[in-house]
Amino acid sequence: MSAGALPEGGFAAALPARPVPSRGRPPHGDTQSGNTQSCEMRIERLTAAALADRLEELAVLRLAVLGEFPFLYSGSAAYEERYLSDLGNLSGGLILAAFERDRMIAAATGAPLDRELDALRDPFTHAGLDPRSIFYFGEVVVLPSHRGQGVGTALLEIGESHVRQADRFATSAFGEIVRSTDHPRRPKTYRMPDAAWRRLGYRLVPDIGGALSWCDAGDREETAKPLRFWIKSLIPSIGA
Repeated sequence: MSAGALPEGGFAAALPARPVPSRGRPPHGDTQSGNTQSCEMRIERLTAAALADRLEELAVLRLAVLGEFPFLYSGSAAYEERYLSDLGNLSGGLILAAFERDRMIAAATGAPLDRELDALRDPFTHAGLDPRSIFYFGEVVVLPSHRGQGVGTALLEIGESHVRQADRFATSAFGEIVRSTDHPRRPKTYRMPDAAWRRLGYRLVPDIGGALSWCDAGDREETAKPLRFWIKSLIPSIGA
């Protein structure tokens, strides 16, 4: 991702434990499909024309969700569209979107860690890990109306499937924003999604930490936000 990208600091919504398979055929792009529950849903990889057609809608979705706790991000649609276009053209970059009928309800981004920001790559390098073998998931954003239905899990699992097909990455990773438990904008109903991430096979690496800076909504200056990182092996265990 390009320098100055949005904070790839974790998932804006807690990932539910139960995946929702998708079905239906989108007008363009790569899809994953299967049986679903009561609503029709599909997950599409946005590249080339598919990304161009959905760029504005994707930017609006991300701004809406990333404006919530814990991101509290304040950005512009113009910047978002530039950032997403750069990611779509990046070798190894990944953008997935989930649709209910033709409405975008969730999205996920990712890129090879060696193409990421120094602030994200350096903590792994200093810990002796090779960033060329790590795929870094950025944000998984889900509309409030569709959380708890397995959409975020489905996006992440399909993203991991794409990453495995590259036959390059031994590990996937993401960063989590660390906000204080008494943060004034922390909703009373907010719950840490650690248990969900562990169910998905990720483990916290306490010895690796970092920070990213951006301007919270309502603030005038950027402030550094500490990150902690989670990783998952993509190599099948012997006998599995």
